[in-house]
Amino acid sequence: MSNLNQLKSAYDVVIIGGGWAGLTLARQLKRNSPDCSIVVIEANNEYKAKVGEATVEMTGHYFIKQLGLVNYLYRNHLPKNGLRFFYDNPDHTLLLSDMSEHGTSSIPPHPAFQLDRARLESDLVDMNRDNGISVVQGVKAKNLNIVPEDEYHTVGVSEGDSSATVSARWLVDCSGRNRFSKKHKKLTQNENVPRHFSAWARFKNVRDIDSMGDENWRKRAFGRFLSTNHFSGDGYWVWFIPLSGGYTSVGIVGENSKFDKPPTKQQAFLKFLAEYSAISELLEGADLVDFEAWGQLAYRADEFIFPDRWATSGFSSMFLDPLFSGGGDMIALFNDHICQHIIQDLGENDREGAQKRLDTELPIANKVVREFYQGLYAHVANVYPVIDSAELCSPLLAYNTAAYFLEIVWDYMSDNYLNQEYWLRKSYLRRGYMALELILQRLLIETAKELKEQDRYYRRNCEGFFESGADHYKYFVYLMGTPGKDGWRIDLRVKLWVEMFLKVIQIRLDLPKLANRTVVQQAITLPDLLQKPNLNRSDSTWLFEKISSKLTEMLNDEIEIPVAAVVSQTSFHTDAIEIIDLSDGYSIKELEAVTRKAQSLWMQTQEYIAMPSMVPVFLAFARGQPDSIMDSVIDQRKNLSGTQLESASVDLEVV
Repeated sequence: MSNLNQLKSAYDVVIIGGGWAGLTLARQLKRNSPDCSIVVIEANNEYKAKVGEATVEMTGHYFIKQLGLVNYLYRNHLPKNGLRFFYDNPDHTLLLSDMSEHGTSSIPPHPAFQLDRARLESDLVDMNRDNGISVVQGVKAKNLNIVPEDEYHTVGVSEGDSSATVSARWLVDCSGRNRFSKKHKKLTQNENVPRHFSAWARFKNVRDIDSMGDENWRKRAFGRFLSTNHFSGDGYWVWFIPLSGGYTSVGIVGENSKFDKPPTKQQAFLKFLAEYSAISELLEGADLVDFEAWGQLAYRADEFIFPDRWATSGFSSMFLDPLFSGGGDMIALFNDHICQHIIQDLGENDREGAQKRLDTELPIANKVVREFYQGLYAHVANVYPVIDSAELCSPLLAYNTAAYFLEIVWDYMSDNYLNQEYWLRKSYLRRGYMALELILQRLLIETAKELKEQDRYYRRNCEGFFESGADHYKYFVYLMGTPGKDGWRIDLRVKLWVEMFLKVIQIRLDLPKLANRTVVQQAITLPDLLQKPNLNRSDSTWLFEKISSKLTEMLNDEIEIPVAAVVSQTSFHTDAIEIIDLSDGYSIKELEAVTRKAQSLWMQTQEYIAMPSMVPVFLAFARGQPDSIMDSVIDQRKNLSGTQLESASVDLEVV
């Protein structure tokens, strides 16, 4: 019996492609509109393993809250224990337990999952059919006719020599990288995207990472194998992702410019992995099951949903980079918008009014996704130039994770991406945050360059330290999604950025504990950093004078006879503070006591949340940024040469 016989002539929605994006969209539509008639057309009869197994918290929220899959996911897939990074030496000879590490010590409070893609998609087919959704497999979509406004679209399908035509009010292309809808309109392009390749394989019998190393190493983190484990190198990283059923996904993502010949062939891939002591240790005795590679990962589009009542989702729309496991976040955002507009449209009796609404709202939806892509790209682009330096990358990852929770996930959990009035009203915030990320990226690039010249770039990789970002998000992780906290979120978001900037300067100028000293946080604030976006050694006199002035002020608030406190480079390494008696009013013994008081103030530290609030300053800065900053070239290395840091790329309005 032909699978074509399962098709009706007309549906409310036709979805081309029965992968993750298409099957979840079908389920989401049916959960929100039980009477909606939906067909999913999938060319394959069986599902195979695919890249894209790892998810993060926004996707976890989508699966649990929008799709109602919490029971299914915990029973059939693996919970994810965050992102974990290991830092090797340049010769790749460190054993796992000797590497410095950034990651979680236990599973984070908001769920994310490591997905067996073949199992997920096969199970979604069954669940969708049980819910009254038609999923037709083994049938290929051949041609389409997208008609304007309120007419029904048609899709030609075939199975062997047989063919049929189905029509629908809405058509959604979820066909993957082949993009079935390109026959109607070419959407994707490769400008302003990472130039990265990827190669990956599934292995059986990979060694248990939680059984390796000594007892102290095993104790400091729980469930490393459940993490997306990253082994970083110069412009690339290797992932280890566990899958239910005993498989492990192992892959590499790298900048094409860093390789004479990227290892996108199976033997080259295996040879590449064998050059790393820690990776070889994990793969000892493992069996390769399958292999795949892509020469270019990223692409983007300006639009994904159209007033003609068609849309794209998943790989058919755009893809960025798997560094932060963000592919599922994009699918969640696509599907939420598509679902919202389809259901509203199908429920409209006033067809003319419905068309006007689509004409007005869909350009905004496209801008939401376009700017979301840019925002994710800004965080990805900040990491790649320093991905193999434990000293620079580890604090950057803590910052990125906290910013992701505070901004992206919080807005998603609050449905702010679907609230167009809210989203438009907050556009200046996104411009301000983008400007800050571009400043930070350029500072990181210049700092990495200096550290390499000074042979300091890898100095902490072999320390074997363990660092986590949990201290950054502990203040708000259980509040995420709570309404009415926008001002507080802005305050924390800006403080996170200031702390990260100061940490880069701490490393660049070799000033231990600079970023967390209370006096420094009081002395060097957002306006100072915006005025000196490339703060470097030539600014040391200015920096020490600012800090000395603040320490003097703090000290004189606690003593009777004024003195001057002098901070120098040495102060950061020895805690020595020079005290100048301005009036010769102190005895030697009294001056020693004042010096001890100064040292006590100097050694005080505090977390970023205690920094002075700079919300008014940031708001003025953000409102001064042009709309065009959201279309900036994100990878600033393309705009920098030599020392042209401050004159390169987008002009940033500074208060």
